[in-house]
Amino acid sequence: MSQANDILDFIKRNCKVEVFIKGLKDGKNLGITALEIQNEYGILRNNASSILNLLCKNGKLVKINSRPVTFIDKEILNEMNKKYNVPIKNIYTFNELREYILNTSINDPFEMLLGYNSSLLSQVRQAKAAIVYPPKGLHTLLLGESGVGKTTFAQAMHAYGLLMNNKENKDYPFVTFNCADYYNNPQLLLSQLFGHVKGAFTGADTDKIGLVEKANGGILFLDEVHRLPPDGQEMLFYLMDKGEYNRLGDGSKRKSNVLIIAATTEDPSTTLLNTFIRRVPVNIILPRYKDKPIAEKIELIEQFFRFEAINLQQEILIAPEVLKALALFDFIGGNIGQLRSEIKLLCANAFLQYLQNNQRIYVGYQMLNKEIRDVLLNYLKLDKSITSYLNMFSEDIVIRPNSKNIEYEETNDIYEIITKKLDSLKQKGVALENITDVLKTDIDNYLCSVSKHFNNTNSNLNNLYKLVSKDIVLATMQFIEYAREKLQVNFSNHFLFSLSLHIQELIKRVEENNVSSNQHLFKIKKEHPEEFSVANDLVKKISNKFGIIVPESEKGFLALLLFHSRVEISDNNKIGIIIICHGDSTATSIANTCNMLLNTNMMKAIDMPLSQSIDETYKKLKSMALAINKGKGIIILADMGSLLDFDKKLTSETGIKTKVVKNVSTPIALEMLRHVLYDMEDIDNVYEQAKFVEDNCNKIVVAKKKELAILSVCATGKGSSIIAKNILEELIDKYYADKIKIIPVDLENAKDVFKKMQDRYYILAVVGTIDPILPIPFFPINQLMQSEIQQVFFHLLDGNINGIFMLPENKANYTIFETAKDLLEKYVKFINPKYAITKIRKFIEKIEYNPKNEEYVLDLMIHMGCMLDRCLSKIDIKYNNLDLYKEKEKLLFDKITIALKDIEQDYNIKISDDEVAYIVKIITTKK
Repeated sequence: MSQANDILDFIKRNCKVEVFIKGLKDGKNLGITALEIQNEYGILRNNASSILNLLCKNGKLVKINSRPVTFIDKEILNEMNKKYNVPIKNIYTFNELREYILNTSINDPFEMLLGYNSSLLSQVRQAKAAIVYPPKGLHTLLLGESGVGKTTFAQAMHAYGLLMNNKENKDYPFVTFNCADYYNNPQLLLSQLFGHVKGAFTGADTDKIGLVEKANGGILFLDEVHRLPPDGQEMLFYLMDKGEYNRLGDGSKRKSNVLIIAATTEDPSTTLLNTFIRRVPVNIILPRYKDKPIAEKIELIEQFFRFEAINLQQEILIAPEVLKALALFDFIGGNIGQLRSEIKLLCANAFLQYLQNNQRIYVGYQMLNKEIRDVLLNYLKLDKSITSYLNMFSEDIVIRPNSKNIEYEETNDIYEIITKKLDSLKQKGVALENITDVLKTDIDNYLCSVSKHFNNTNSNLNNLYKLVSKDIVLATMQFIEYAREKLQVNFSNHFLFSLSLHIQELIKRVEENNVSSNQHLFKIKKEHPEEFSVANDLVKKISNKFGIIVPESEKGFLALLLFHSRVEISDNNKIGIIIICHGDSTATSIANTCNMLLNTNMMKAIDMPLSQSIDETYKKLKSMALAINKGKGIIILADMGSLLDFDKKLTSETGIKTKVVKNVSTPIALEMLRHVLYDMEDIDNVYEQAKFVEDNCNKIVVAKKKELAILSVCATGKGSSIIAKNILEELIDKYYADKIKIIPVDLENAKDVFKKMQDRYYILAVVGTIDPILPIPFFPINQLMQSEIQQVFFHLLDGNINGIFMLPENKANYTIFETAKDLLEKYVKFINPKYAITKIRKFIEKIEYNPKNEEYVLDLMIHMGCMLDRCLSKIDIKYNNLDLYKEKEKLLFDKITIALKDIEQDYNIKISDDEVAYIVKIITTKK
């Protein structure tokens, strides 16, 4: 039972309640899987599953049925029971747990305020005391700059009063008055507050009750109270003292039991009467946006983006630089209100682009105004605690319109304005660029008007917490910041992952007295003196932090990690490389794949939709070429047609030396990018190499008597590379296990091993925590845990990405239908993939779908297999503007619908028009 106890301790350490609940809210299952236990303890996965299920049966763990199945400590469920009333039981589905978290109402209204338990903690305590103090509470003055959330805070105080007094709004009203609205007319201001009788002043034709009377029994919130004239302040403190007031023009006294909450942006000692100030015993100062903790700012930004996602009922994708810039910018004058206006403007412009290109709603860095963008210029000068936190955000953030317990204004007017105006302008035949200008003007005008009445009010890291304890990760962040400051360099995005994993393995090796020697220590110190010096400091820090004696050899390993994790590859003096293809996203897709595999962003892409003219495409090319040219020339990778003639025109008009490579494909693009990055600076040599690669890629590959291999790399060859090897074996077990050898190597010898092994092996890729900079694709192990990266990885193994690598002899006979079956086996739940593929194959033959690229058939089969799985599990999907699309593609739509009848009959299902539309879309775009 000792191993079961060890596994239970591992789960307790690596799955914390706060991280798990945040993951639930974000739609991520951060429980522990059997695979993680297998990797940690080196046991078979079915044995790991047996132990986990036994712990669940004994009430130690909770099982979460999902894909994959995960387990959490029972104490996490106990905490969720206390906070969210989640029933105690041993097995849950992921969605069932998530619904409890999202739909449980919050008992304390102050919990709706971001920062209620951090930056607003003392203010919330003051406010609660002011509300419950007998007999009717204490009058309160809220102090703070415009936009810090004084109105929202007052509303939370009222909601708390409702809760504590067990009353409804009609018995405990909340009445708001902005004294600035009438400050030029003191008589009218006092009339609004206290009411008047007929004839009290010119125009007083009838009696009128005031806000003091309307607020009787509840709260009167006076915003901009410094605008209240002295006689008005005197009338107020008489009301506070006696509970009495009189209407203007009336000498009789009236009663009102009202609690005053006032707010001001000014210094009360210079703008309010001392006699008034003395009668307001509670003063609450609300912090400015710039004074909030960085984590709270990020949470606030995400919440405002979520408001817009709810309004749009669409996911919003945000560049990490946008999040960082908004968190660091000092919104002087506007504060939180200005932040929300800025986010609304960003979403409106992103929504406009979405309507025009029909892709995802994406908020990019360039959408920010220059003043906000420029705040990142001083990023490296910021406090280390701030940059450590912000460095965790290295990839696009997805904000979903989920059902979190958050209140928001129903303000989707701007999106309706954009949609209607866009349709109207298109019908009038207005050019696209002019439409954009008009709509941006409308957006600015709308937000300008809204701002006058404005009501102020982490994915990679979670994956890492599943493999490495949180204490180690947080300490590693500090180590990286120290190294960044000492070396004055930036590190690659996955360095936190690799160094955390390395330190965890180091601690484990030291505790087990299994220390690795380093024969190259002197050589490393000589070749990398700066990194070695920092590594020496880090060894001391690690020893002090974790209470272990770190061996001398570790300095060399750390120095290598530091050196190889620097962002080294620069395109400052490289040949420019641009890919242009017909289609909506062909070029972008190839460029993204190549950039990802070679860890760069150097390859640029220009897509040419069928609706786009040659002239327009050339203008885009010319602008891009002028922007990226570093004096070495431009390589254009094009697919066909007129695009192949762009080189002469571009050279003639700009003087930039240009070469065109025709019939571009991913293998050719990948090889060209590799040459440009690593070993060629002459454009003529690259062009000659391109012709050689094209010839070889277009020939049938003849298998040779060499084994296929993948390298798994870490600093020592014994730590995280073994974990990488285990993950790889799990990934390739079904089809490739007997065809690909996985070879763990240490970082120092990776280049030598690569050279020596090429006589015996075709090395397809390198996987690990650190990139050894070899001329083959590199997959960071943390990214290989993501399904979309796995798909790219499988394509590589199938020979569909890097076709220049030789394949095993029997691979030539492995059809796309078998590939489809194998891939579906990994992802579907309700269908038999082998049977489904036979039915889908008949459907494809019936509609005579025969595209130029066989891979398009594979895409369609995978899509239809997943479609059948959705239909059987009663999961519906929607196609935007379905009726318009059906009308546009009526003939093909009807043909597909008829051809699907056999499949519907075989599976006893009804395939919706939305599903048919997606099939039509694939067929029309992948011909």
